[in-house]
Amino acid sequence: MRASILSLTIAALLGVVACGPSTTSGEAGQAGATVSSGTADLGGPFTLVDDTGAVVTEAAFEGQPTLLYFGFSYCPDVCPTALQKLGRSQDLMGDAGEDAQFVLVSVDPERDTPEQLAVYVTNNGFPTNLRGFSGTVEQVDEIKTAYKVFSQKVPLEGSDMGYTVDHQDIIFLLGNDGKFVDFFTSRSTPAEIAARTRLYLAKGR
Repeated sequence: MRASILSLTIAALLGVVACGPSTTSGEAGQAGATVSSGTADLGGPFTLVDDTGAVVTEAAFEGQPTLLYFGFSYCPDVCPTALQKLGRSQDLMGDAGEDAQFVLVSVDPERDTPEQLAVYVTNNGFPTNLRGFSGTVEQVDEIKTAYKVFSQKVPLEGSDMGYTVDHQDIIFLLGNDGKFVDFFTSRSTPAEIAARTRLYLAKGR
């Protein structure tokens, strides 16, 4: 599957979710089909910093499967729902859950400093080994482009938050080589994510 086709498939399934004070998580817990392809042209070089302040590159996605989510810490509901879903998936994987890596890449680099992410990734219900990546606006734009992820800042008039960030609600599964394996939508259940990740761990595909 070519990357352009995959991007259109994702967009058709998801659109962009609004992350404002009055939004709800919608169908996040409902089951739905996922699309699988091992040939999509997603990913590429990037340089970010993690929640400890250390520099990370695309090499951070190598050596073990990674469940990757693009969101932000000030997101009131969509992101916590997705990350709690990943936490439940990790629980359902049992011991195999320790063999997978979980990463949040912030789409709000202006507010999501390493210090902010270090606190956020420890929230109850999130994966126990969740890592948070951020960087400059330009660095975050680079990895968003690499993964064909769209987000945009939206002003919030009359709110102390100042703005929110609307973004796609997608979880990517990357293989041991850091390359795309599969993705999950807001309809995917923790059980489906756990089963697909266990399959990759068992068979490498």
